[in-house]
Amino acid sequence: MKRSANATSVPAFRQRRPAQLAERELQHLEMILASFSDGNTAADRLPARYWDMRISQLDEQYDLVPSQSQRLVSLQRKLALLDSALDTAADAQDGHHNRRAAA
Repeated sequence: MKRSANATSVPAFRQRRPAQLAERELQHLEMILASFSDGNTAADRLPARYWDMRISQLDEQYDLVPSQSQRLVSLQRKLALLDSALDTAADAQDGHHNRRAAA
């Protein structure tokens, strides 16, 4: 029995999307994280784990070129720093409220 050329190819659900299609997603994530670092640290923002998931999906779903992979790494670092800064600010604010309650 003859096998078709498609029988040995990667199933469609496992193929990665082209790098050109990732560009728009990358730009969106860069814009969002830049808005956080510009002082937009509202408590109602989506949690860091959501943005981390979005960044990870780009890496998994797209066939990125090296410069795009570097931008993803940069986004992951920036997100980690922002999340840490927000946690520190929240802890400081909680401590401030606790001191007020004790007074």
